[in-house]
Amino acid sequence: MKHQLPFKEMPILKRWGMVTLFLALAVFVFAACEEKGSTATNSGYDEIPAPVDFTPNIPVDVDPALQQKLKSQGDIYQLNQEFNKYSWQAFIAIHWPRNGEGNPTPKFTDKGTPTWLGWKEAFQVYREDGQKPAPWGSPRTASGLNLPSHLLSDADSRIILSSNTPTHPGNFNIADEVDQAFAGKLFDQNGNVVVYEVLMNKTEFDYIVDKSLYNVNGQINYSKKNDSLADFPKGNYEEGTLGAVEIKFAWKILEATDFKERYYTDQGYVIGPDGTLVPKTLGMIGMHISQKTPTGKQWVWSTFEHVDNLKQNVIEKDGQTMLIPPTLRDPNCDICPANVDVTNGSRYYYKEDEHGPYWLVRTQIEQTKDSSDAKYYASSNVMKTQAMRMMPIPVRVDRINKTMQEYFKSQGSVWQYYELIDTQYPLNQNVPPGPNLASNYILPESVTNKPGGDPNIPLLTNMTMETFFQLGNQPAGNLIENGSAKGEPRTIYGTESCMGCHSSAGIYTHVNDKGVPQTGDQLSGDFSWLLGKAQWNKDSIPNSN
Repeated sequence: MKHQLPFKEMPILKRWGMVTLFLALAVFVFAACEEKGSTATNSGYDEIPAPVDFTPNIPVDVDPALQQKLKSQGDIYQLNQEFNKYSWQAFIAIHWPRNGEGNPTPKFTDKGTPTWLGWKEAFQVYREDGQKPAPWGSPRTASGLNLPSHLLSDADSRIILSSNTPTHPGNFNIADEVDQAFAGKLFDQNGNVVVYEVLMNKTEFDYIVDKSLYNVNGQINYSKKNDSLADFPKGNYEEGTLGAVEIKFAWKILEATDFKERYYTDQGYVIGPDGTLVPKTLGMIGMHISQKTPTGKQWVWSTFEHVDNLKQNVIEKDGQTMLIPPTLRDPNCDICPANVDVTNGSRYYYKEDEHGPYWLVRTQIEQTKDSSDAKYYASSNVMKTQAMRMMPIPVRVDRINKTMQEYFKSQGSVWQYYELIDTQYPLNQNVPPGPNLASNYILPESVTNKPGGDPNIPLLTNMTMETFFQLGNQPAGNLIENGSAKGEPRTIYGTESCMGCHSSAGIYTHVNDKGVPQTGDQLSGDFSWLLGKAQWNKDSIPNSN
C-alpha cells in the first residue's frame, strides 16, 4: 500500500488544491440543502423519514408470523412496539382524506373528506324505530331521525344526540353522545360538556344487517339459532381482508380562547341551553379504535388523546413564550377533587359558606325517597371536571409517540398534537377468561384476565371517555365479572380495561316475564356494547318467554 504524507507535510500546491476541492463540495452541499429546504412544509424538519409506512389502508393485523416469532423469543417489549406502530397506522388510515369520487388522496396531509366520514354512525344502524338501516352510502336523511332535514343532510357535521334532542323525547342517547359509558358528563375547563359519537366500518355494518342484529327482535331470533353468541368478522391477513372496526370520538367545543390550530376540527350541532340544536366548532380530544383481527378475537384496542388534555404545554407564538392550560384539568388547583362524577343520577348545586365555596351533589337513592349528599371543594361557580390520569403513559409508548410527533411536525400535520395512550391486545386469544363467578374468583387472574386472551396489559383507559373509572385503590369486586365490592372487598389498584369492560357486552337473548329484553352472559355480544343499544321493531314483538 502506498504511503501518504500527512496534510501539513504536503507540498503547498497540493494542499491548496485539496482545500479548493473541499470548498467547492461544501458550496454544492449547501446549495442542495437550500433548494430542498425551500419546498419543505416546516423548515428544519424535512429530512425526517416516516417511522412506519402510512397508507390509506387500515392494517388487518400485526403480521401473525412476526407475532409468533417475538412471543417465542420472549420479546414482549418489541411485540408491544409492533402493535403500537399498527395503532398509529390504523389511526392515520381512518383519517386519510378522500376526494370527491371517494378515492384516497396521494398524501394524508392533502385536503379531502376523512375516510371515517363515509362510515355509518351508530344512530343510523341501531335506529330509534328498530327498522332496517338504509343501505351503505345512503344519506342521513334515510336514518329514521325526526330532525330538520338541513341538519341530516349536512353530512360533514356531527350531530350530538341525547334524551334532550329536540323532537326526540325519551331515552335516545344511542351511543353515549353526551354521557360517558355508565357515568355522567365530563366538563372541560370552559364549563362545556364533552360530547361523543360512535361509527362502524362496512364490514361490521354488513354483518349486522345480514344477521338482522339491528333491533331487539332480530337479536333474539339470532340468539336462538347461534347459542346466543355474536361473532363479528375477524378478517384475513393473507388475503388483506379487514375485519370489523368500531371507532369512538370525544369532541370538545372550541371557544375563542382555545388554540384551534392545534386541533383536528369539525362542525357539529350540540344541544343549547334552550334545548335547540346550535352549530359549534368541535375539536377532537380523544379517539378509540377497536378492531377484530385474525389473532385477536378479543379485538385490538388502540386509544388516543390530545396532548393538551392534561398537560400544561409551552409554545412559541408571535415571538412570545406562552403556556397552554390543560383543557380537562386546572393546574392551579392542587386540592380540587379529581375524577368526580356529579351528574350520573345526581343533582348538583354551587354553594358557599364561611369555609369557602363547594359543590353540593345530591344523589337519589334507588327505590326510596331518601337521598345522600356529598360536598366537593369548588374553585369557581362554573362546573369543571378535574381529570387526573391514574395510569401514566408507559415510557415505551412515550418514545414512539415522540418519533411520530416529530414526523407529523415535519409534514405540517395537526396529528403532531395527538398521542397514543397504549394498545391492548391478546397474547393468546384462545385462553379462556379467568374465574369470574362469586364462588370461584381468583386474584389476580379474575381481574387481569377478565376477558380471556391473556391481555398484554390488564388496564387501559382513555381520560376523555372513562374519566370516572380512575378510582385507583378500590375493592377488587368492582373489576371482576359478576363481582361486587361487597362480594370481594379486598383492595386492589385499578382503573378499567377496554378489553375487560367490553367483554361484558351482551346480545339480546329473550324477554323476561315483564316483557323487558334481557342480554346474554359475558362474551355474548362479541365485545360490542352497541348491540345493547338496539330498539324494538314494534311491528313484530315476540311473546314473553
